[in-house]
Amino acid sequence: MTETIVIVGTLDTKGDEVKYIQELIEKRGHRTIVIDTGVLGEAPFVPDITRDQVAEAAKTSLKEVIALGEEGKAIAVMAEGAAKVAQELYSSGSLDGIIALGGSMGTSLAMTLMKALPLLIPKLLVSTVAFSRMIPPDVVSKDLTVMPTVTDIWGLSRITKRVLESAAGAIAGMVETQEKEEVSQKPPIGVTTLGSSGMKYVLWAKPLLEQKGYEVAVFHTNGIGGNTFEQFVEQGLLAGALDLSMAELVNHLCGGHAAVDRLEAIGKRALPQVVAPGALNWFSWFGSLETLPAKYSRRKKYMHNPLVTEVKTSKKEMAAMGESMARKLNRALGPTVVLIPTRGFSARDEPGAPFCDPPARKAFIRALKGNIEPKIEVIELDMHLNEPAFAQEAVAILDGMVRKWQPAIP
Repeated sequence: MTETIVIVGTLDTKGDEVKYIQELIEKRGHRTIVIDTGVLGEAPFVPDITRDQVAEAAKTSLKEVIALGEEGKAIAVMAEGAAKVAQELYSSGSLDGIIALGGSMGTSLAMTLMKALPLLIPKLLVSTVAFSRMIPPDVVSKDLTVMPTVTDIWGLSRITKRVLESAAGAIAGMVETQEKEEVSQKPPIGVTTLGSSGMKYVLWAKPLLEQKGYEVAVFHTNGIGGNTFEQFVEQGLLAGALDLSMAELVNHLCGGHAAVDRLEAIGKRALPQVVAPGALNWFSWFGSLETLPAKYSRRKKYMHNPLVTEVKTSKKEMAAMGESMARKLNRALGPTVVLIPTRGFSARDEPGAPFCDPPARKAFIRALKGNIEPKIEVIELDMHLNEPAFAQEAVAILDGMVRKWQPAIP
């Protein structure tokens, strides 16, 4: 099947490489649309969408972009224009996949462009700064595939050709194997977790939801998954959620390294949600313990693996999280229920576990109940988060809310 692949690059500096990728993709039988995002030099060939058109999409002109006199400002404008062009191509059915290549400038532009497109469209970035600190996780579209160039993109050497051949094959393969989306009759439900080692409720909640006729997407709240969950909600891809892992919220409040703010999107979209304080007992520290701030040195710690050390949260921090969750949930426009498993919030929070702290747990409960509005139902359950009974209760409550919100569910 012939698909349309959009190729993005600055033709004044990466023209030969873009042309090479274009020829490779077309040899595989696919159509291409080349977008030129260059600003200063001449393009070695005529693109399908010129830099002038990109600037116009950003409601300016190429002349005005050049007159800005700063590379950073110019690339930001061209990124805005390229994103709008790509969105229009997608809306018109002329974008089945997209590939961009560049150095730090082209990578910066591509990040903005890729994030503007819906999730699950094949996206590939070929970058000289791949996997470096120049690419923070929060600016990356969560479905983006990144490929390092190995060498600089500076002419078609044997090494560069090999990399570009792999890139062309990768994006072509991605669009070739992606089946056209079928309209499912099953409402999609998002479930957040932090892995079955600490939070086992998914083992029971997922099959229970599926038995009730839902399609279940599980999001791992490790800084990437929670962000992706929020994006899925924002793009209207979920009908409701069991949002039972607050790992990223605690990292956000305590300075951990998976610091993504949470509990925002689903409330704004007025979707049904069941929320629980899962994994509030610790925050995650990535890297060696030598880099851990001195103020946490006396805290209890647990090495999850060589990449992640868990650091116990304090009673004061638990109370702060109760207040934060209440403030966020008070803004929810849809049906919301908070379940509090009073016997423990994770596998680390049970008798004999490293972070078991009933007084801190009670501080959280007092703070949450003291700040939450009456419209939000709070249910305390005399059970642990990881008990099958807790999963059954959470699923039953969410199912009732979703069916009331969406009566057509079979």
